[in-house]
Formats: sequence, C-alpha cells, structure tokens
Amino acid sequence: MQPDAGHLAQETAAELAVGAYRFHRDSGRLTCRNGAAVPLGRRATAMLSILAEHAGRDVSAGQLLDRVWPGQIVDPANVAVQISGLRAAIGDSDGSVILTVHGRGYRLATPTVAAPVRSIGNIPLTLAPLAGRTVELANTARLMRRDRLLVITGLSGTGKTLLACAAARALAADHPDGQWLVPVSGAVIADAETLAARILMVVDPAFAGEPVASLLGLLKGRACLLLLDGAELLGDGAVSLVYRLLERCPQVGLLLTSHVAHRRLWRYCVRLSPLSLPGGDALAPAAPGLFMQAAAAAGLDIGIDGQTADAVAGICRNLGGVPLGVEIAARAASLLGLRATADACRDPVRSLPGIRRAGPARHRSVAAAMGWALDLLTGDERQALLALSRLPGDFTADEADRALAGGGARQWLGGLLEKSMLDRHGDRFSLNPLVRAGARNTVAGS
Repeated sequence: MQPDAGHLAQETAAELAVGAYRFHRDSGRLTCRNGAAVPLGRRATAMLSILAEHAGRDVSAGQLLDRVWPGQIVDPANVAVQISGLRAAIGDSDGSVILTVHGRGYRLATPTVAAPVRSIGNIPLTLAPLAGRTVELANTARLMRRDRLLVITGLSGTGKTLLACAAARALAADHPDGQWLVPVSGAVIADAETLAARILMVVDPAFAGEPVASLLGLLKGRACLLLLDGAELLGDGAVSLVYRLLERCPQVGLLLTSHVAHRRLWRYCVRLSPLSLPGGDALAPAAPGLFMQAAAAAGLDIGIDGQTADAVAGICRNLGGVPLGVEIAARAASLLGLRATADACRDPVRSLPGIRRAGPARHRSVAAAMGWALDLLTGDERQALLALSRLPGDFTADEADRALAGGGARQWLGGLLEKSMLDRHGDRFSLNPLVRAGARNTVAGS
C-alpha cells in the first residue's frame, strides 16, 4: 500500500508526519488529519516517541526495551507486539512507515516531498486496524485490476468493509476520477432504478432525470470506483445494473461487500475468512495479534507469558477468529480483566458485553452481529442451522442428512454456504463457533 498524502507532508519542529497522521512531540499525541486524537496505549506512545526522536535512523529492539521497560526483565517479543499495534493504528499494513531493519531494529520513515495522489470521493480513512490481511489486500487489488468487479463475501464481523475501503485507497491512482462508498444495506433494492438512484445520491446529488440513464451517462468515460457496501439484499434488477455498468463504462470498477454470495455474481465472489488461529498452519496467527493490538489501543498492557498467551488463544478460538468479536473481547478485557473476558467468551453471544464503536449497531456486540446474520435466513434455514449446530465438530453431507431427519441436506448446505453461515473444507463442513453459539442461543430461544 502506498503512503497516503499525509505521509508526504513536511515535518515541523513540533510535529512529525507518521503515515497519514501527525505526531505531536511535546504532548506525545497522535492525531489524524482533522485533529482527532488516535488512542494509543502508554507503552505504544512511549515507543512512538522514541522512534520519532530518532526519525530516519535505526533503533534497536534493545534500546526500545531499555527505554520503554526501564529496569525490568521483559520478553523481547513485547517490542514486536507494540510495533504491530502501532502499525495497525496508523494503517501501516506493509511496514512502509515503521520499517523493520533486519538485524538492526526499527526505523520511522522520514517524510519526503512528492506530488500527492488526488483524492476525490468519500472513502473513509478508518482508524480501525486492518490486521492480518496483507495477502487479502493484495489479492483484492489484483482481482479488481483484472476483472473490475469483485464481491467480498463472508460472515458478519469478518472485516469486509474495512478490507474494501483499504483496497479502494490502495487503488486510488487507478481511479483518478473518484471513488465513492455507497451504503446499500438495510432494505431490499430490487430494481436497477432504485440502485442507480442510491448511487447518484452519493456521486451526484443534484442529478435530474431517469436514474439509470443519468448514471450511465455520468460514469461513461470516467475512471472511478464504486464501493457498494452491504449488498446482501440486491434483487435481480439491481444485479443487472451492475453488469450494465461493467459493460457500458469500461473504466469503472465495482467493489461490493455482501454477507450473501449472489448466484448471478458467483464467479466474482471471494469469501473472506476469519483471522488465523493458534494451532493452525499460520506461523504467526493473526487473531491473537489483533487482540493484543486492540487491547493496547484500549489502554490495557498485557505481559507476554505462557499463561497469558494461552488465555488469549482460547478467547480467539471461542470467537472463531472473527475480527469484530476479537476486537470486542479486547475492549472488554480492558474493563473486566483477561480472566473474566475468557470466561465470557465461552458463551460470547450471551455473555460478552457490547461496546461503543463507530458503524452500524449490529457491530457493537457479538449478539447483535449474529442476530443480524440469522435474520437473513428463512425460518426453515434457521431450523436447519440449529440442527447442524448440535453436531460435534465438522461433519459430512451424509451426517448432515441424518441430523436434519427429513433429509435434503444438500439443499440446506448450499443455502447456508451462500449466506456465509457455513464453511466448507473439501468434503466436510463446519460452523464457526460464533455461528454455532448464535444458533443455539437465538434460534433455540425463539
């Protein structure tokens, strides 16, 4: 990902550009472009102060340990955890702002003067961390450049919108005529006219005339990107408009996020999986890393030892590696403590408390996220999911047939896969722990 324009600004005596943010040397505050403070933990702030003090020069891990934890015997892994948290806070997913200098330590890149990429549109510069998504971000950009149309699907809370916005920013130079985030969730958009009008209200609020013709005329010949966020309820007519835009506007890119993999868009759908967990194939599982970053941002300093690592790993497993759940648990740990949070995560839908955060209400608690996802199912699909949730571990289609009693497992499995409520690994199926908990608590309770 290329640095944002803020990274290209000249530093002043009292301030230093850090990615798209400003670090105020006198107060130790990190702020975004509009002056709003970026929350950092005490040790993350101390580490950033040291890097800023030596901007453009290498700082060893030993120096950071001595300055941030003076007189203490601390696992050197704490430095890497704090650096990861800082990178997440400033959107430095590729390590181009806080550099890792192998064998020598870390370096805060010094700002250079260059022509900034022109930014037109409304893609937000989010403060939320895009943790563990380096490969997914690169693949999203690659597929958009190849096909101009991509639908990011996945379970509620997996970070589809966050990834799509990061990809849009990374593709800014490819779309000099603008990039627009168009929310389309919350209500059925059945026809092309309704979808076109929704897009025009964002791109050109003063439009007049028939919406589809106006939209096609406006975008023809323009190199721009439309990010249709929350496209679960697009009807066939609306999907037809997506294809018409692709055909009639050869420089337009269309990036959609959706809990549902639309059958007419199936070839362009890519499933976003939860973050990797301890004990899997990943050498550095991303879910515990996100937990530590979010906990540090909430002001919780967690020492790294075997007991702590086991507790964090257990929390992440019980939350199925879903980033929203991991972030909520980390925020809860800053209030409840690690042990109480680990206990709550054994039944996260019922016991994990909600938090205040930007975005839709369904992203403020695990229960709300799972309730929203379950509401997208038909009554029969909810009952099928409840029956499958009683199966221990993963299962085959034949085992699902027996669990569903009435048969027809393949029909239900296909529908639940399309709606991101089921995972498939070869010839076996599984439920994310959050989906399992949601089915048992919500469906069974109703």
